[in-house]
Amino acid sequence: MPDSKQLLRLQIDSQLSNTTLVAMAVRGVCAMTTLSPVEINRLELCLVEIVNNAIEHAYGNEAGHPVEICIGLDKTSMNISVSDWGASIPSDVIDSQEPEEINPDHPEAWLCSGRGLHIVNKLMDDVSYETDEGKNSFIMSKALRY
Repeated sequence: MPDSKQLLRLQIDSQLSNTTLVAMAVRGVCAMTTLSPVEINRLELCLVEIVNNAIEHAYGNEAGHPVEICIGLDKTSMNISVSDWGASIPSDVIDSQEPEEINPDHPEAWLCSGRGLHIVNKLMDDVSYETDEGKNSFIMSKALRY
């Protein structure tokens, strides 16, 4: 994660119920910024999506594993990393830019997974993914207005 003036580091257990803690923490940090309420909602959505992905995909919804969240804040941006030590995201998933088409005639498919990373890519200013010595990190940033 890039150097930031202020850094909040959280670690949660890999349980979906813990995403509420992460959401509330990022809202608290966002209150210190110039982000609008809409931007804060979008940033929270992106963070929760990536944390959920770590829990669901890296750890297979199995509790007892660490998920680390770092929220860095400086004068120009908020930088967030979500790290796990589970299965990494396949490169074809990372490289895919477009989600599958949604068929309006089949509502049961509307809530299927597969669109989260696309949404995060659209709402955040910059995203990247890296794996280093078993640690997988999804990094995203949002520019702050002056």
